[in-house]
Amino acid sequence: MNPMRASMHLSKTRGLPQTLSVLVSIPLSILRSIPKGALCAWVLLAIPVMQTRAADSLEGPLLSAEEAVRIGLENNYALALSRDQTSLATLNRQSGIGPFLPTASANANNSGELGTGTNAPSRTTVGVSANAQLFNGFQSAFAYKRLKAQETAATERERGAVESTVESILAAYYGIAQQKLQQAAIREALAVSRERATLAQARQEVGAGSRLDNLQAQADLNADSSALMEQENTLREARMRLNGLLARDPVTAFDVPDTIPVESGLPLETWRASLSERNATVRAARLQVKASSLSVREARGAYLPSLTGGLSYSTAPDALNSTTSTGTDAVTYNLNLSLPLFNGLRTRQSVGASRFAQRQEEIGLKQSEQDVRTSFAEAEGRYRSGLRQIALEERNLDVARQQAEAARERFRVGASSSLEFRDAQQRLLNARGRLANIRQSVKLSELALRRLAGVLASPVSPEN
Repeated sequence: MNPMRASMHLSKTRGLPQTLSVLVSIPLSILRSIPKGALCAWVLLAIPVMQTRAADSLEGPLLSAEEAVRIGLENNYALALSRDQTSLATLNRQSGIGPFLPTASANANNSGELGTGTNAPSRTTVGVSANAQLFNGFQSAFAYKRLKAQETAATERERGAVESTVESILAAYYGIAQQKLQQAAIREALAVSRERATLAQARQEVGAGSRLDNLQAQADLNADSSALMEQENTLREARMRLNGLLARDPVTAFDVPDTIPVESGLPLETWRASLSERNATVRAARLQVKASSLSVREARGAYLPSLTGGLSYSTAPDALNSTTSTGTDAVTYNLNLSLPLFNGLRTRQSVGASRFAQRQEEIGLKQSEQDVRTSFAEAEGRYRSGLRQIALEERNLDVARQQAEAARERFRVGASSSLEFRDAQQRLLNARGRLANIRQSVKLSELALRRLAGVLASPVSPEN
């Protein structure tokens, strides 16, 4: 084997550092005898190997989809804000019990006369009192029911936020798998281009090939190397996006399997029939309508009379009074009935505003139902069409792989041109890319269907 072929064999099987060490070990007289173009080609053939190993170093421990979802649900910032809103609604509902409870207070009073001399007697009394709202037009009862409905609506919104977060995490997770499939396709094409460049160089040396074919092979090799570098950047950015959703350091190293599982037997008819009962957005909107209806009844309670009652006890202890002070313990009660006659139309304005808010919530409910039905129909169409496309692209991939292998063998024996070989190689690369893209598209449609049907993340609780 001549020095040129030996060097090309080494560059194909080793990395760039090994290649450079071989260059240094070759005697200067032999290096001078090698054409400059062949020497440059030798180094170029080794660069893709270095790129591949550098890309591999970015990978870390395997991260499963379940683990990614668990980390995201624990750390995601948007989800933490949604949980805080639910906690605030719970606090408001708990405070709604207050109007049903009595109020109690303790008091002390000291009184005396002015201008009667320094020995004027004074009187000190102490006491306790309790008051309660006995009736206020059912405003407190309707207010508590309204706060409870708003708390349940906040819980539904949190469930919707959880499902949206899970969908985003899984979409980013399988997006990485898609990019890895693209990367594997480009790497395979790069290996074929490297072999083709080696053959083209060898043919030119022995006079069986043209310089144009050799240059074209080198250009295609460079193009595939550039495509691999671009794909590595895309994959790196996809990992960073998932780390962002998981609230981790963007450069945290991890890896995912290069597979995109697709389920073909989803119960779409059952999901479509139960959209209004299970979808988190629709359920939250329905609860908001209920809360606004209770708000109207709460406002109308201001037209009714109110009744309050109280009980108090007071005494003048001897230890706090002079000997001349006299007094007896006293227990008193009071009842107060108030009938509203006119309050500057404030009640009328409050009732009107509540009715307007109720009408807006009802329109919002209808809009939410329409949006969910439309989104479900669109996702269902993409899902069904995508399943058919997957079957078609799998057949196309088999055909493209057979064509590429046949073109590769024909090129090896010199029965076809480099352009024919390159065309078959591109068809195989495109077929693999289309299959990865359509599988990811179907997976995204599947996740959207599960989210819209309310079965993606958490069980559905009965509406209160």
